[in-house]
Amino acid sequence: MTRRARKALGTRRRILEAAETLFTRDGYATTTIAAIAGKADVAVQTVYAVFGTKRAILGKLLAWRVVGDDDATPLKDRDDWRAMESETDPRRQLELLAAIATRIGERMGALYDVLAGAAGSDPEIAGIYRRQQQSRYHDQRRLARSLARKGALRPGLSEIHATDIMWAVANPTMHHRLVAERRWTGDEYERWLAHTLACSLLETQSPL
Repeated sequence: MTRRARKALGTRRRILEAAETLFTRDGYATTTIAAIAGKADVAVQTVYAVFGTKRAILGKLLAWRVVGDDDATPLKDRDDWRAMESETDPRRQLELLAAIATRIGERMGALYDVLAGAAGSDPEIAGIYRRQQQSRYHDQRRLARSLARKGALRPGLSEIHATDIMWAVANPTMHHRLVAERRWTGDEYERWLAHTLACSLLETQSPL
C-alpha cells in the first residue's frame, strides 16, 4: 500500500470512528456532518468527498463493524465463518457461531440500536436496516442448512424455523441488552448463546 493510500485509509477510519462516537452518544438525527468532521479533525468537504452523505457513513460504519476491518470480503467468505461451516460436529458449529456473534456484538451492539432507531423515521436508513437483517438471515440460513443436512436438527424443526431462531437470538441487539445493559461478561454471553442455540436447535442436549 502506498503512503497516499495509507493516509486515505487513516482519514476514512477517523471519520467512521468519529461518526460512531457521535451516533451512539448523541443519536443519528442530531449528529451533523460538521460535528463528524470536527470530531475527526478533518474538513467538512473531506467528509463529503469520502462518503457523500450521513446515511452513507452509517451504512459503511455498519459494514465495517460487522466484519471488523477494512477488507471488503463478506462475512460468509471469512475464515472464521468458513471454519464454522466446515465443522462436522453440530454442537461445535453452534459454539463457533456464538463466538462470531459475540465478536460482532462487541463491535456493533450500540450502533445497531442507532440504526434501528433511525430506521423509524428515515426510509433510506430503514432500507439499510432491512438489508442488514436480510444479510444476517441469509448467512444464518447457510448454517441451518448445514445442520439439516447432517440430520442434527431436533425432530419437527424445519430448516426455516431453525434459521428464524438463530436470527432472533444471535443478533447484536441481544448482545447489547445483556452485555451493555445487564452487565454480563462477553464470556458469559457467548456460553449462554451457544447453550441456548444447542437446546433450541439440536436433537440432543447437554448441561451447561
